[in-house]
Amino acid sequence: VDRWWWHQRLALGLANDKDIINNNHDDNYNYKKDVRQLRQQGTCLDNLQPGRSSHPDHGRGAMASRFLPKGSIVAPVPVLPVPRDELRYLRKKEWKEVEKWRKKKRKEMELKTITNLDDQTKAESREQGVGKKVNTIEEDDGDNTEAALPPGMKWRQQLLLNYCFGHVNSSVLLFPYGLFVNFINHAPSEVVRNLGDEKYDAPVANVGLRWSDRWVERDTVSGKDPRTMSPEELFSRPNPAGLVLEYVALRDIRPNEEILFDYGSLWANAWNEHVRHHSASSSDDNGNGYGSPPLNDYTPAYIMEEVATNLRTAEEQLTYPYPDNVFTACFYRYSDGNDDHYDDDKKFNAQSINTNSKTKTRAIPWKMSRGLFDMTNLRPCKVIDREPIQTGGKKMAYTAIIQNRPGLSPEEQIPKGVKHIVSGIPREAFRFVDRPYTSDVHLEGAFRQNIGLESLGVFPTAWLDLKSEE
Repeated sequence: VDRWWWHQRLALGLANDKDIINNNHDDNYNYKKDVRQLRQQGTCLDNLQPGRSSHPDHGRGAMASRFLPKGSIVAPVPVLPVPRDELRYLRKKEWKEVEKWRKKKRKEMELKTITNLDDQTKAESREQGVGKKVNTIEEDDGDNTEAALPPGMKWRQQLLLNYCFGHVNSSVLLFPYGLFVNFINHAPSEVVRNLGDEKYDAPVANVGLRWSDRWVERDTVSGKDPRTMSPEELFSRPNPAGLVLEYVALRDIRPNEEILFDYGSLWANAWNEHVRHHSASSSDDNGNGYGSPPLNDYTPAYIMEEVATNLRTAEEQLTYPYPDNVFTACFYRYSDGNDDHYDDDKKFNAQSINTNSKTKTRAIPWKMSRGLFDMTNLRPCKVIDREPIQTGGKKMAYTAIIQNRPGLSPEEQIPKGVKHIVSGIPREAFRFVDRPYTSDVHLEGAFRQNIGLESLGVFPTAWLDLKSEE
């Protein structure tokens, strides 16, 4: 889906112009619109701007870029439907335990099935194979998704869940991708604050959420309104676009005032419970026996970057290792330094390599080049030596083994079997990087809860396919 063009059509009020939809870049089309027509048909996309939240723990927030009167549209919120189950995951170690447990359960079920048969049926089962094939654990458990896991183990949830709209009784999640709408933080509504234990001087939500009847489009194949489809129909659509919500001002909003939305009672209760039970010094694996290293062994990469002025070599790390959640990487462009090892016809010249060991070794000096510190040039490395740049100086130059990372172009990939060693790398070219799923947002017990729309009445009844938990 051409999202950029979708937003441009939205801004220009052209969402239903089939000529533009079918021919996005028609040079003969007059894109200029009368201001009155834009005000009637268009929606302003720059009412929001990022800024520092007024709440000390919220970090960034969405601020009003201009005065927004009560009842006006603050921002359109196009959303993509996401199956709730697709945000569940387990780590490799956990999957091994699950498979082992499921295999054991299947054998127990097979044995139980055969044991319950009478003697005549047992004889038939030996001849015909009856009773040997049983339903999988998942099929027997029905809707109980947790039962397909060993006792005490729970599904992990992707961080994306925190940014999605959802309903406790629906398998449908809605991911908003409008301009700066994901910066909008939570605050209770006026009614909730007055009924609860919130401080009366605390901020309250100043925007509500509703469907945008102007921009919701019918399915191009079936002609149905997506809000009337079942979850199965919704997820099978060839084009997921066409669902648009909109934030609406509940009162007059001043310029630079933070935009706040009530995430719902389920979210608020989950957050309060998380705050009560959270402890930075906890070494718990969340009670399931399948956790990460203790929290006191965890140091985020950005902290390591600040405190580690000199890098340890691989040999030094045998005695004084870095935290398990980080690794070292450096900015390096392989194509900058490999020309000396290739013939004129671009074939690899093996004689240019030190072959004293079974693994081919390359040793070349690091060099600075234009655009080198682009993040696409950051790749894993292992420091093997360091020495002062000047005699008696404190500034160090490092020698490291450079490694490949996923997603590199062919010309940037180090040939298989080559130990690529680079010397003279300055400290500024190194970065500490969090290993996948080990940053602070992935720690054991990290908060996971979708934004709830239960109380707003905007979630389509056709999508409520899950049983209510009582």
